[in-house]
Amino acid sequence: MATESKVFDDSTSVFNPPPTYDAISTPISADSVRRYKRSVSSFLQSKQKRRATAFSRIREIVSSPDFTPSSVGPIVDSCATALPASEFSDLLQQRNIEDHTALYWAIVKKRREALWAFTKFISEFSPACSSDLRFACMAINDHDLFMQLNLGDNVNPKDKSLRRMLGCPRDEIQVLRDGLVENRYIVRLVFKMFQTRLRIMQKFAVEFIARGRIWVLRIFMHENGRWYIGCALSEYSSPVVHPDVDVIIQPHRPSPGFDTPELILHLRLPSNILVPKGSCERYTAPEPGMLISGMALPLYDWLMDDDTTYVDCDGTLTVALRMTMT
Repeated sequence: MATESKVFDDSTSVFNPPPTYDAISTPISADSVRRYKRSVSSFLQSKQKRRATAFSRIREIVSSPDFTPSSVGPIVDSCATALPASEFSDLLQQRNIEDHTALYWAIVKKRREALWAFTKFISEFSPACSSDLRFACMAINDHDLFMQLNLGDNVNPKDKSLRRMLGCPRDEIQVLRDGLVENRYIVRLVFKMFQTRLRIMQKFAVEFIARGRIWVLRIFMHENGRWYIGCALSEYSSPVVHPDVDVIIQPHRPSPGFDTPELILHLRLPSNILVPKGSCERYTAPEPGMLISGMALPLYDWLMDDDTTYVDCDGTLTVALRMTMT
């Protein structure tokens, strides 16, 4: 019996080679290009329209005399959903309303519901926005809001990083009016881990608002090797004020071997007319040499000795400033 064999025949096999590039490429017609351009143009117009609508509603929130606090949240939320998150944050921080940001006007016009609704969509203030908000808090003399918005953190960024590394909380700063004396303010400052921070940094500074100005208190190592404490107006503060500043530091405990605490450390900073740093030449002094950009006094090692009574067992230093301004 013969065995049937099948021989593979190239001539009859099915083999489909891949099509050539020319065979699969299809030229793009002019009509397709026009449709694409119309689509892109329509998308951009829609985006611009959404941004314009959001801006119009934001502007109305901070400018309309018919301000309804309960309506702010839903309006801001609807604006936020119409734009990408980064674009909406950028819109809020642009100085696009009478040369200021929407947040500035929310502060100045005391529309706190609007302010908190805006900040919910801002992860970090831009430098320009932060500067604008500092001016707003200064305009309404609101130290508490200045602290809530962390607007003084940039005065000493390295100290902020150090506090984070040490697990040290923010400094506590309170500004109170003295009801007994006109134009007198009491500023209470609580510095945690005071000696550790100062020994590492050799300096630190904090800001606060009093009498419509931004002030900075500095404790630093002078080039003569002594510790100093000083007070000045911040660089972009409103200018010209004549303050009398008393620095008062109370001991936390008696000195070793004594039953009663040491005397209160009471220093009076030199009195003169203060202007912001770098602006002395813009103002005329009543007498030569009366305009200064800061005032300071030596602390020696009163606060830095290991056994000092002015720092408690947790390293906390409490300072009070009594500021009388004319």
